[in-house]
Amino acid sequence: MLFLCPKFDKTTYMNASVCIEQKGTIEAIANNKITVRIDRESACGHCHIQGLCHLTGPLERTIDVKNDNRNFLVGDVVEIMITRGMGNKAVVFGYLLPFIIMVFTLLLLTSLSLAEWISGLISLAVLVPYYIVLYILREKLSRNFIFTIRKKLI
Repeated sequence: MLFLCPKFDKTTYMNASVCIEQKGTIEAIANNKITVRIDRESACGHCHIQGLCHLTGPLERTIDVKNDNRNFLVGDVVEIMITRGMGNKAVVFGYLLPFIIMVFTLLLLTSLSLAEWISGLISLAVLVPYYIVLYILREKLSRNFIFTIRKKLI
């Protein structure tokens, strides 16, 4: 669901007019962090074999949001928002760059006349260090992704 993004912070949201939002429930509040459980809706809700298929991944995720000392309680239904630009940045790091790295590696290795199965294995294996680096830099990267929170209007 898209909506006009409220300008919580002038420096962050000055140029961002559209946000991505999801509904969630507050699970925990500690110090300056609110943990919100996001229940994703599956597109497979009416499929007869949904119990056998695991394509959609987990339907429940948790997101930590900075608590700016507003009155939130555990169990409150809230909306978590991120600007579209930050969402696109996450897609680039999570999907586009690994895809480009894998395809580039595959093309390079096949042009060097390596066996196709070896080229395929190496291009998949090259993603392991990429995701390890992302994991190591997760704290630094998380500073670039600013989630905001507001109470859900019922």
